[in-house]
Amino acid sequence: MDDLSLNETMRSEDKKLNMNTTSNLLCAALAALATSQVLADTSTFSVPDYRGQPGTTSGGWERLTVAVGQPGNAPDLPSTLSGATLVQTLPGAIATGGGNLYQGAGPASYQVSYNPGDAVGLVTFQMRTLGTELDYSSVRLAYDVGAGLQYISPAARIELERAPSQGFPGFNVTSRWDWNLTGTGATSYRIEMTATGPHQSLDSAMLDSAKVGVVPEPSTWALMGAGALLLASRWPSRRR
Repeated sequence: MDDLSLNETMRSEDKKLNMNTTSNLLCAALAALATSQVLADTSTFSVPDYRGQPGTTSGGWERLTVAVGQPGNAPDLPSTLSGATLVQTLPGAIATGGGNLYQGAGPASYQVSYNPGDAVGLVTFQMRTLGTELDYSSVRLAYDVGAGLQYISPAARIELERAPSQGFPGFNVTSRWDWNLTGTGATSYRIEMTATGPHQSLDSAMLDSAKVGVVPEPSTWALMGAGALLLASRWPSRRR
C-alpha cells in the first residue's frame, strides 16, 4: 500500500472513531440528564367535565419507581383508582431520581390497566413525555367481555402542551385521549402505547374513569340546551 492510500485509510478510521465517540458521548449525556433530579409536572393536564361526580374515579402517576415489568406503578397522586397500574414493558428502562421512566435502549412501551368493576362509560387518559414523542397511532384501549380482546382507538388526540425539552432533543408534550365504552359491557380495560424511538422520558400520567350513566347522553344535553333557550326566550316577556 502506498503512502497516499495509507493516509486515506487512516483518515477514514479516525472519522469512524470520532463518530462513534460523539454518539457515545451523546447517549451518555442523555442518560445523565435522564437520571437527574427533574420533578414531574402535572399542571398541564386538563380536568374532564365528569370528574368528581358519583360513579367516577381518578388518579395519577407523578413519581414512577418501577422501570420495567410487574408489579408496575400504582398511582401516587391522590387517587380513587384502586388496583390501577402503569407498566413499562420493555427492558432497558430506568427509573430516574426525579421519578421519571427513561428508556434509552429502544422505544418505550406502556400499558395502563384498570378494573373499576362497574360497566365503564367514559375513559380519559393524559400523559406527559419529554424528548422522543409517542407513536400516536399506537394508542388504543383494549377490553375483554368474553369474546377475546377488543381494541378501540381514541376519537382524537388533544395536545395540551408542546415546549422544547431542556437538554433533550425533542419536546415536552402533554396529550389527552378520550374513549366512550357505553354499550360495550366492559368492566375493565387496558390502554396501550409505544414511543417512536429511544430517549423518551415518561414524566407523569393521569386517568379518569366513569361508569355508564354518569354523564348525560348527547340527546339529553340537547334537550337541556333547548329548555334553557326556551326559558331565555320567555324571560323578556315576563319582565314586560
